[in-house]
Amino acid sequence: MLFTRPPGIVVAGEGRPRADRLDGVSTPQPDQPAPGTDPVDLAAVAASAQPARLRRAPRYRAFFWTGALVGIVLGIVLGLVVSEPGMINRWIYVLVIVFGTTLVTTLVAGLLAVGADRRSAH
Repeated sequence: MLFTRPPGIVVAGEGRPRADRLDGVSTPQPDQPAPGTDPVDLAAVAASAQPARLRRAPRYRAFFWTGALVGIVLGIVLGLVVSEPGMINRWIYVLVIVFGTTLVTTLVAGLLAVGADRRSAH
């Protein structure tokens, strides 16, 4: 069964000339050179073109977040292992160790991202 439009329904753009055939002037197709371009100029451009190389830059935000999360987990574990259960301010001690390890691991992750970025540039 074919779909037929009910009478009285008009589709936008129907009955107008196509956009590529306005005023009897056709636009160039993608496989044809644009009007006014000389094939000799195109050959000169093609001869002087250099092959492109894809640069794969690291996502710094992902590196920093990974470093911060590793630092938090490592700091909690390290703080609980190093501190004694009977300490008066044990959680403050753990918190200071978490802050320190998070700082260090985030900086190390940033250095790894910069190293990866420099390696991808060469």
